[in-house]
Order: sequence, then C-alpha cells, then structure tokens
Amino acid sequence: MIVMSTMISAVVRADELIDTKFMVPTVKAELYLRVRGVDRSNPVILYLHGGPGEMNGPLLFQAYAGPLLEKHFVVAYLHQRHTCMSPEAPLNTLTIGQFIKDVDTVVEYLKDEFNQDAIFLIGHSFGGALGYLYLLEHDENIAKLVSAGGAFSTTSIEINGYETVMKLAIESENQVAVTQLENVGPPPYETLQGGMVWRMVAMSILDARNEGLSKNLNMSEVMSITGIHEFDVGWQKKFMDVAGMMWTELSTIDLVDDVKNIKTPILLIAGAKDIMVPFSILEAGFTNYGGEKQYIILENSNHMMFADEPELFTRKVIEFFLE
Repeated sequence: MIVMSTMISAVVRADELIDTKFMVPTVKAELYLRVRGVDRSNPVILYLHGGPGEMNGPLLFQAYAGPLLEKHFVVAYLHQRHTCMSPEAPLNTLTIGQFIKDVDTVVEYLKDEFNQDAIFLIGHSFGGALGYLYLLEHDENIAKLVSAGGAFSTTSIEINGYETVMKLAIESENQVAVTQLENVGPPPYETLQGGMVWRMVAMSILDARNEGLSKNLNMSEVMSITGIHEFDVGWQKKFMDVAGMMWTELSTIDLVDDVKNIKTPILLIAGAKDIMVPFSILEAGFTNYGGEKQYIILENSNHMMFADEPELFTRKVIEFFLE
C-alpha cells in the first residue's frame, strides 16, 4: 500500500544532500520518519528502535550509528506509533499486529519514494523481534536484516533476566535487591510493573559497577547530532502507555520455531556483556532461522551495542549489507 506523506521540514546543507522529516499517515495515527543520507540512489535502510515505546531509541541510534551509515545508505529512522516524535495514537491501536502494519506502510512508502524493489532493515531489541514478525508476512520486501539483540522468545528473556539478576544481587550481597526480586517472584508477570522489577534492579546493580546501559551515552552529543533541543517530558508517558498496553502480547512472543520460514539473510549482533538479551537465549532461534545467517558478538558491548562500540557495529553492518 502506497500512502501520501506530509513533509514537515527539509534541511539541506552542502555536506547533507538528504535530511527530510515526514509525517506518514497510517491507521488512526501518523508516524514521524526522518530520512538522511548523501545520495538518493544509495540503498535504503529502515531502522526499528526498541521498547516498544523506547522514548529516545531512534535518536540514540541516529547519533551513534547514523553518521557512518548515512555515508553509504539512505537511512530512515522511524519513530514508532505513539512514541518519541510520533503523535499520540488511540491506546486501543497499540498492538503488535498494528505495529507490523505500520512497518509495512513505511516500507512501501520508502520503496516507492526511492524507487527500490526491496530495502534493508535494522532492528534493535524489540525492533529486532518486530523485524522477524514483519518478515514472516512480507519477506519479499526486505533484502537483508540486521537484528541487534532482537529476541526470538520474550519468555526466555524474562526467565533468564530474573535468574541472572538474582544471581548478581546475591553475588553483590545486595539484600535490598534480593528482597525486591523475592517479593515479585519469578516470571511470568501479568503486568508491566511486575516485569520492570528485575530490569530496574539490574540497572541499579550495573550502574553501581559502572557497567550500565547508559555508560557510553552522552546525551548532549545525541542532542547535537540529531538537532534536538530538548527531550520532551511527554515521551516517558507515551513509553509507559505503549509498554503497558502491549505487555501481555510482548511477554508471550515465541518465534523460535516460526523463523525457520524466513528466507531473508540475517546478521545477528549480540553484546557479550548483555544480560538483558544474551546470545545464549538467542542461539536457538538463530539456529532455526531459515535464511542465510551469520552472527557476531561484540566483546565490549552491553545491550546498547551501537553506542558501546559504534565503529565496529557500523562497520559490520555496512560489510553485511554491501557484500
């Protein structure tokens, strides 16, 4: 389906031949899409951020991976439904099925706008899982997929996460953390609030060790590169809306067997220090994946591998897409 989009601004400098911002209409919503590059004839990448609803996700990737990728590709940074710079959408439309349809709307738009038969796709975390789900329905539209810490099974994430963080809390002799984990108990969790406990404990422990997810994030640099003057306080509320509404669906994703039906070549990138989505819980899905496949583990990276090792991450992506 080709849709009309509204260009809300275009800024072109001598060293940036493409820097365009669109509002792409979709079902009961609009999607903010920023497209950057130096040559319209270059291959197109669509980036799917994590979360869902990750409030700074597209901006972080644009800041750390974008500058190198944009030299070789036209890179489209999608702010997913009800997320970041995309306007609010009806809460009852915050479903995985609708997110898949939104991706298809944007893919078809990019194919038409840049005269491409197929495009490249990069998904980080939830964006990787969303990529698998999209390929199960529209394999023919994507030339290659890079999944950066994209889980095949969210059930495995929850079980592994709780057990790993409990072990960290015990090893750290952090009785407060142990008690918090014991109080919520192991998964499954019926609500987002339950599922957030081990994640918040993990961040607290890792931050104390200077090994947290934000260790290598410089938000002033992110704002400078992306041209954002301030982070909207409303983005956090929208994140909670999305994650809360989608929790039941999100916590039961299991594509380990289904991905055997995908034929699109994949590069799976994992962080060796990632306790959220370690390679150990990605391996079964990767083994079953039906297309040509390769993986790399970045030894100095946590879950935000494109910020922890941006040059190595982008080099591997470029090599994979252009080989």
